Amino acid sequence: MNFITRICLPTIAIVFITGCTDESASHSHNETEVTEDGHNHGHDHGSEGPHGGHILGLGNEEYHLEWLHNESGKLTFYLLDATAKEDVSTTAKSISIETVVKDETTTVAVNSTTPDAESHNRFEVIDPVLLQRLELVGHGVTAKATVSIEDKEYTGEFEHDDH
Repeated sequence: MNFITRICLPTIAIVFITGCTDESASHSHNETEVTEDGHNHGHDHGSEGPHGGHILGLGNEEYHLEWLHNESGKLTFYLLDATAKEDVSTTAKSISIETVVKDETTTVAVNSTTPDAESHNRFEVIDPVLLQRLELVGHGVTAKATVSIEDKEYTGEFEHDDH
């Protein structure tokens, strides 16, 4: 059996079974749902992004990534300005998400939704394994996103989301 099957899947099941109270069990962060109080619990930016997702600071918060997901493993990332309120664009056609579980590092390229355009703001991938890893950040998994903007790379660490 490989590592993911032996370790990650039982861990994911335990987190999902015990990780949420009845009040938050029906809450998931996707493009159509918004928390009752309008806050993204578990991140210190104080509120969710303009598209309803989690906020991730890039660099010294010169930019932000907003990320959303659904049950099928679809992840959508939006590039935002320093205030995390307005969309900005880059000429980069993809962003990279690196996850580390124990000593295993995996990097996923998340491509632009408009690959033929000159500038890009929205990036998507369907990757249930990546989603599982991002949901386990803080439970033996670390993750970071890297985006190239105006010939400079900006990196941000994903944080544990307490629901």
